[in-house]
Amino acid sequence: MEEKTIMEVTTFNINSDAVPMAFAKRDEQVENDFTSKQTGFIKRQSGVDDKGNYVVVVYWKSMADADASMNKFMSDASVADYAKMIDGPTMKMTRYAMDKAFNAEESRFVEIMAYDVKPNTDMAQFTTTNYKVETDFTGKRKGFLQRLVGANEKGRQIVVVYWDNKENSDVSMGPFMEAPIAKEFMQAMDQSSMSMGRYKFF
Repeated sequence: MEEKTIMEVTTFNINSDAVPMAFAKRDEQVENDFTSKQTGFIKRQSGVDDKGNYVVVVYWKSMADADASMNKFMSDASVADYAKMIDGPTMKMTRYAMDKAFNAEESRFVEIMAYDVKPNTDMAQFTTTNYKVETDFTGKRKGFLQRLVGANEKGRQIVVVYWDNKENSDVSMGPFMEAPIAKEFMQAMDQSSMSMGRYKFF
């Protein structure tokens, strides 16, 4: 995983007494004053879904850089007030080695789907199918900007799709489920393991 761009995905809720707009402002400050200054930092994105679930995505040059930043974050007094706004038990963080670098700078909306493949899946064939999802369907949709795929150290897979806005993502959802390549792609998934988040950046 050291040789590929690392995507760190953290999902969480904020505490009931935290004001969303105040959290978003503090989140921006944390990005500007702390995270962006860490060694190996590439890009940070924060978003929220329709139900108030949050995500922070950070791209790093290496796993070692991601580890060093997280260790510093946990003990740095300058971000303690930000950390206290987060409902700790709801926070989950996973890192994935990605197939290519992020370049969807104009994106305002992201879909993040993590899943396990079924046992005994032919991974070479699955990888071919995975990339055909973009060339045969997603990449042709209005508002599509970039599709990234990756895996963590346990083999759990992730697909990240960047859109220019939520509306174009919404329009694509229905046809995707009916597309032959999408059905082939999803047949290889362990459906019980799948988690899906759709977030608007703030």
